[in-house]
Amino acid sequence: MKLKKITSVLCVAALAISMLAGCAGGSGSSSSAAPAAADAVTEAVTKAAEAAADAGTTAAEAGAELTGEPIKIGTIYAMSGGSAAIGTNILRGIDFAVAEINAAGGVNGRPLEVVRGDHAGDAATGRSEAERLITQEKVDVMMGCHMSVVTEVVAQVCQQYGVPMITAISTLDRLSNEEHKDMDYFFRLCPLNSVYVENMLMYLKDSAEQTGEEIKTVAIFTDRAAIGQELIRCVELFKDQYGIELVATVDYTSNATDLSAQVLALKQADPDAILCDSYIGDATLFIQTLKEQNYSPKMIVAKANGFTDPSFITNLGAISNGVASVVEFNPDLVNGVEINEEFKAQYGVDMNGHSAESYTVVWLFKTAIEAAGSTDGEAVKNALAELDIQGEFPGGRKIILPYDRIKFENYDLAGETHYRDNTSASVAIAQIQDGEWKTVWPFSFTETKIAYPAPLQ
Repeated sequence: MKLKKITSVLCVAALAISMLAGCAGGSGSSSSAAPAAADAVTEAVTKAAEAAADAGTTAAEAGAELTGEPIKIGTIYAMSGGSAAIGTNILRGIDFAVAEINAAGGVNGRPLEVVRGDHAGDAATGRSEAERLITQEKVDVMMGCHMSVVTEVVAQVCQQYGVPMITAISTLDRLSNEEHKDMDYFFRLCPLNSVYVENMLMYLKDSAEQTGEEIKTVAIFTDRAAIGQELIRCVELFKDQYGIELVATVDYTSNATDLSAQVLALKQADPDAILCDSYIGDATLFIQTLKEQNYSPKMIVAKANGFTDPSFITNLGAISNGVASVVEFNPDLVNGVEINEEFKAQYGVDMNGHSAESYTVVWLFKTAIEAAGSTDGEAVKNALAELDIQGEFPGGRKIILPYDRIKFENYDLAGETHYRDNTSASVAIAQIQDGEWKTVWPFSFTETKIAYPAPLQ
């Protein structure tokens, strides 16, 4: 594929352009710094053109001849604080897509440019960053914000200013419920919490087919923040349908420094499985504390989040083996193999759900802006509402997530109407085996068997 050839040659240079532009726009630097940034960008473009020539592509294909004002994608993620590692991985997915698209000619001949904001895990900071990106940096579209409580306030700012926003990752159900019915500039790619949790319970029931042991009792381990309350609510919503008894709910405050009491409570409850939702620092500390207390639950199933961050396995090593999680992407899924190889060559880590979904959102914006014929906010919003991507995007890039259609629609779920959600979004379950995430469910997706009981060693 020509797109792959261009991407593999130019990804580093195009990524450098994107990062330089984003840093220059987001740092509040004085005008005296602009020439240096411009020189650096010019040098990067020149190197991109030279590299393209070596690969047999033209300067225009390399993105060196892109014309017109950049199309600015605002991003608001945690670049500092306890969730910075997650933010970094999300931004890799965005930068990778931007590099790929710019290398292949941009959007209607215009380059994409990423302008970054850092919410540092705080909703008020997210709001001020959204105001800055829209009113000062003049971004055309917005992405964010991983943490659903931050996404909620940023979406309100985008609605106020008429800036289309897609969240790649925020799963809080209420972001698209009746309360936000009129927020028609906001769209969601990922599944809702309800979808994630129902799939977790389906996995528990189906697992008996391989393990020979029926899962009858569960405990919840989760953050006291909104993500945790959603996990609890959704388990309560579906548990009777799947014949599950909830025997304990154990929570904690984000960025915990000691989880000994929580792990002791779980150990005393002795459930058949533990369901988790935590950011990366807390997820890591949780597994370390299990090891310290010599407690090995038979099954741990996470709702992604910090458990699927690349640093989770890196930091924990062998004691992470056996942890299972909902995944929005895994390298062994057929449509993701090729793109993951390119991504890993660039960053040294596999794509995960966060980077794959953020990557996909950039392609959605590209497609919508091309369909709209401009970056006018209302026109792009209307184009997003009309998109129906089946199998692949215009230009040939396949949908790399575990479903083959993206369409934003209104629909009913568990007796509640939701608006502008991707109704085809679904998930798989992967388990860490021998230091790698391997898809284990649905069984039709894979030949890998569930490791049970979870070894955690």
